[in-house]
Amino acid sequence: MLYPMSSELIELEEQARPYRALYDHWERTQWAVGALDFSTDARSFAALSEETQRGVVWIFAHRFHAEFNVARLLAPFLEAAPGYELQLLLATQVADEHRHLQAVLRIYQEVFGVEGGFEGVRELADRNRDPVAESLYAALEQRVLALKDSPDEDTFLQAVFSYHLVGEGVVARTAQNLAVGQYERLGEFPGLIEGQRLVARDEARHIGIGVSYVRGRIAEDGDRARAAIDDCLEQFGQLAAQGLELGKAGLEDVLATGYGADADAFHAEAMRLLQLRLRSIGY
Repeated sequence: MLYPMSSELIELEEQARPYRALYDHWERTQWAVGALDFSTDARSFAALSEETQRGVVWIFAHRFHAEFNVARLLAPFLEAAPGYELQLLLATQVADEHRHLQAVLRIYQEVFGVEGGFEGVRELADRNRDPVAESLYAALEQRVLALKDSPDEDTFLQAVFSYHLVGEGVVARTAQNLAVGQYERLGEFPGLIEGQRLVARDEARHIGIGVSYVRGRIAEDGDRARAAIDDCLEQFGQLAAQGLELGKAGLEDVLATGYGADADAFHAEAMRLLQLRLRSIGY
């Protein structure tokens, strides 16, 4: 089962729109982490077998590191953004990512029963890291931190493509699409499902930022923009092939428990979404 996409989310992710419209959407769709109710989720989690609990916690190790890393990596975007309106949008995204991280912390504490605050959660999440995620995070960090030394328009384009369209639009959305069906199969998890719906709406807007910016760059100078994107695609293709190989070699059990899918299914969904993102930017 894939994540049920509303027409609003589809439009945000697949159609370029003015930056002001994306900012107005952010103002209209504010939500509070504290309003989410995880009491039913905590009871459902406690009723799971130890093996299934480990699979769910493994999913959220990915979620924790994804949100923590992207929140940390947004500062170079703000400094290199070409224009106030785009800088304003990226500033809203900083707030979004920290809100998502706060939601993950609440889930660890209130659903999984993890103590020790942020450091306790981070320690558990670190124990559940895997080599596929490690390689993706390292590649994303490389693309974004390049902006500190080379804040030119081509480096910015590659950072936006890698971060907004591949990181959020392919990798994160693949995990969301597969995980939501797993929650429903395992029991009653209304807080997790509602939280994921709200996060997905925010991330659809983030993907929309990438679509609008990259599509504009292709319209301005298609050959130059495509050359910059090609370099990112080559790197991602290599990482995807390595990830498929590593998944088959040692992660099939935890993928099945955590996502209800195997490495081939995860890879196939990622490739489907990559093609969708490329069509959205007119590549």
